[in-house]
Amino acid sequence: MIAVPIVAGNIEEALKQIELANTEADVIELRLDFLPELSERELERLIKKCSKPVICTCRRVEEGGMFRESEGKRISVLKNAVKLKADFIDIEFETKAEAKKKFYEYAKNHKQSKIILSRHFFGLTPSLEELSRLLNKDNKIIFSLLKEAKKKGLRLIAFCMGQLGKDSRILSMPLGGFLTFASLGKGDESADGQIPITEMKKIYAGLRVMF
Repeated sequence: MIAVPIVAGNIEEALKQIELANTEADVIELRLDFLPELSERELERLIKKCSKPVICTCRRVEEGGMFRESEGKRISVLKNAVKLKADFIDIEFETKAEAKKKFYEYAKNHKQSKIILSRHFFGLTPSLEELSRLLNKDNKIIFSLLKEAKKKGLRLIAFCMGQLGKDSRILSMPLGGFLTFASLGKGDESADGQIPITEMKKIYAGLRVMF
């Protein structure tokens, strides 16, 4: 599956991006950290506009996102997404343990959203041994990790960051990754190294012909 992030800075532009993403993406990621002062009603509009499965993400600045307000408010935004039955909620591994535990319980009680536990490594890729320990710890270099996760029946999203990580974004799914990310178009990237979805689809079409 290819997920496309919506990175608009206001609701109306986000709705336009969603309309286009509905025709191209397998999954739509709503980057809620790009939308300041997002109300529950506005979030509901965004989720209802999506005709594909929805990931709701509210990424902190420290994790490469845009959210600068309190951690309590960030968790509240994610809880609203659970309440509104988003398919997936992305929460950072580095979220404080107690807050994470309470959020898991909240999501479990609502019995709708699946949790994506994400961790980002900027500037370096940890060793396979380190990543394997992390994988085991959550029961839940990159290509070997994907193969290991596949053997264990875990749904893992893993690729390298930045321009040097483009190849890993492409090869992640053929090696067993749950999904990868592609931008809606040039200039609409939520992270450095994302490939436009039209280009990504052409690459995958070529890979199918080759193999």
